[in-house]
Amino acid sequence: MIDRSIDPTADQVRQLRDDGPDGPVTMVNLLKFKDRAVYPEDSGEPARSGSEAYALYEKAFSVTVGTVSQANIIYNGDVGLVFIGEPGTAPTDWDRVLIVRYPSRGHFLAMMRDETYRAALVHRYAAIERTVLLQCGTELAAL
Repeated sequence: MIDRSIDPTADQVRQLRDDGPDGPVTMVNLLKFKDRAVYPEDSGEPARSGSEAYALYEKAFSVTVGTVSQANIIYNGDVGLVFIGEPGTAPTDWDRVLIVRYPSRGHFLAMMRDETYRAALVHRYAAIERTVLLQCGTELAAL
């Protein structure tokens, strides 16, 4: 069974499409993985961790359909210390933070429509226990 709670709603997609920012779009993903990936019985996928399954999905949006998405991974790392907030609670209990920059919202939306990308969603559904995806401003701080 696919958990659609980790998908954007139709209204959220329309809002990004119709009212999203002009220029680059930066997406911040907060990810909590399942210990073991849960695939549909008929998928033929071998046993793997949620993190390993997500890596297959990540390859799809950044490499396989990279010419469509033009995704640029800014940061991809495990969460270490909860510095502010109560460790072990849902608001702070994340496994990984992934920050991805797309040249435009059009690139992000085109990726979502791409059939190869859509086929790779099986890995995302298998991998993720819960997630938050934040669309942020277009500016990046100078380092």
